[in-house]
Amino acid sequence: FRVGLVTSVPVSHATPAACYANNVTRKDYQDISRDLLGLPSSSHRDEPLSGVDVLLGGGWGEKKGKDSLQGRNFAPGNPYLHQDDLRRSDVKNGGRYIVVQREKGKNAAERLVAAAQRAAEEDERLLGFFGTKGGHLPFQTADGEYNPTFDVKGTERYEKSDLAENPTLAEMTSAALIVLEQAIEGFWLMIEAGDVDWANHANNIDNSIGAVLSGEAAFDVVTDWIERNNAWSITAVIVTADHGHYLVIDDPQRIAEAGGN
Repeated sequence: FRVGLVTSVPVSHATPAACYANNVTRKDYQDISRDLLGLPSSSHRDEPLSGVDVLLGGGWGEKKGKDSLQGRNFAPGNPYLHQDDLRRSDVKNGGRYIVVQREKGKNAAERLVAAAQRAAEEDERLLGFFGTKGGHLPFQTADGEYNPTFDVKGTERYEKSDLAENPTLAEMTSAALIVLEQAIEGFWLMIEAGDVDWANHANNIDNSIGAVLSGEAAFDVVTDWIERNNAWSITAVIVTADHGHYLVIDDPQRIAEAGGN
């Protein structure tokens, strides 16, 4: 099987990491990303893992000078996927991935589809690296827009460029399927609307509902693909939460009243 991982949070965050990588801590993001991309890591120095076929998600644009939680091999720079590892993964530099990342003034959805089609045509792998400040994709909200309200984590505000230069979870799912459907033996794909976890940590029901909407849109992409390919008899789709949570609603009546309006 070919393997694909799609997430709205950093590519080396806990859920995509648990799907493939080996490490003693979920915080060792750079080394986890090396496992995901088939590069030598602390767990696989001499015999790297083969790497996943599709890796799409966030983490782009982040920088750190030091990180004690990532161990002695931490390299200053992007804490989730180091720029040197990104560079050597690129087919342009002898790597195995068609790489597409956020770029100023460039439409992410169009560029991602083009990269996926090229990967499919040339039998290459696909790596997409996107994100806003904080490493995640823009948070969708309950009204279907991208205008998060204030919460315990602060207030996020997005420019038009943040929306145009990043794909949605559904668009990343569609791109992943373009590549993975070329697999003769089939494929395994994990899709994570990871921002629901971040929203619930912040006790932000607006973002939490928005994350469900973005997850539903990605789910629709999957089921539409299965329908088009008449593949229900050979396809398993599992929808689950990665863990329970502690979102607390202090005044549910206000929400009920707002819904009635």
